[in-house]
Amino acid sequence: MRSVWTSLVVLLLLSTEGLAQDERMARVAPVPSHTSDPILAPLFDGVRARGGEPLNMHRVLGNAPKIFKAYVDIAYALRSSADVAREFRELIILRTVQLSGGEYEFVQHRPMALSCGMSPAQIDAIANWRESSSFDARQRAVLAYADEVAAEKGVSDAAFQALAQFFNPQEIVELTITAGFYTAASRITKALDIKIEKGAGQAVSAYGKC
Repeated sequence: MRSVWTSLVVLLLLSTEGLAQDERMARVAPVPSHTSDPILAPLFDGVRARGGEPLNMHRVLGNAPKIFKAYVDIAYALRSSADVAREFRELIILRTVQLSGGEYEFVQHRPMALSCGMSPAQIDAIANWRESSSFDARQRAVLAYADEVAAEKGVSDAAFQALAQFFNPQEIVELTITAGFYTAASRITKALDIKIEKGAGQAVSAYGKC
C-alpha cells in the first residue's frame, strides 16, 4: 500500500513540476512590471503611456537595465526614425525572425504588419513567398534580401542589385540593420526561452501602430 501512495506522490510532483515549467515566463526570472529602478521605471511607464503593459521580453531583459535601455533605444529608432516605409520594415522583420526561429517576435509583429497594410494572406504566405503571387516586385526584393542576409554565404550581388532598384542607400542600410537587429532579438528570446503572452498577436497593440 505504501508503494502505491509513494508512486502517486511521485506522479503528482512530476505533474506539478511540468506545470510550473509550462507556466514560467522564461529561464531567467522577470523583474517586476512595476519597479523603482531608475532606468527601467521610465521605460515601463512609457509603455503604459502608449496604452500597453511591459511584455515578458521587457521584464526578462530588464535584469540588465543599462543594456536593455540601449536595446530599446535601437528598437524605437528602427521603428520611428527610419525613412523606409514601415510596411517594408515589418516585412523584413517577419521574414528575418521566421528564418531565425523567432516565434516570439513573429507573433508580436504580426499585428504591427497588419496595421501597416499587409494582409493576413500575405503574412501567411511569407514562408513560401517564392511560390506565392501575394507580393509585388518591391516586396519580393525585400524578401529575397532577407533570405540572403540570413544565409551563411551572405548577400549576393544579384539580390543586392534587385533591392537597389527600389530603395536608396539610406533605405537599404535601414533595412539591413533592421534585419540584423531582429535576428539578434530572435536569438535572445530563444536562448532565454521567453514565453509568448496570452492573447499576443490577436490585435494591433500599443507597440507598433503605423
